[in-house]
Amino acid sequence: MNMGSRGFTLIEMLIVLLVVLLIVSFLPFLLDIRWLHDKPLNRFNHLEWQVFLQQLKSEIRESKQLESDQAVMYAYKPTGEKVSFEKYGSLIRRRVNDQGNEVVLQSVSDVRYELAQNGVRIIVVTTEGKRYEAFVSTFFPIKVKQP
Repeated sequence: MNMGSRGFTLIEMLIVLLVVLLIVSFLPFLLDIRWLHDKPLNRFNHLEWQVFLQQLKSEIRESKQLESDQAVMYAYKPTGEKVSFEKYGSLIRRRVNDQGNEVVLQSVSDVRYELAQNGVRIIVVTTEGKRYEAFVSTFFPIKVKQP
């Protein structure tokens, strides 16, 4: 082994490591990744619609009585709880005993609940003007009360 070729010293390795870490730390600023942040957050999402319907089905099928003034739907449970689904700004929120504020659907311009003997028809119009409609049936007759 030749004594003139001793390789890198510890200080040289630390300087190289420092330079590499500085370059890597500025990499996000150099790449300017905008596509991660440009997703519109306030758009109607079809997946949220599906989750909303599942939650609504669960509430309706657990209830003993339903009420609706077309804009708000109330589901009365055997436990005495009153669950409501109502439009709140551009959102649909769920409340229990007139308390709380659980957002179940967003970017909504209009919602209607039409009660029938065997279920509920839900009609939602998004802020983009699209119309979504679903019918949630019950397994047993429900006492339907229209105020």
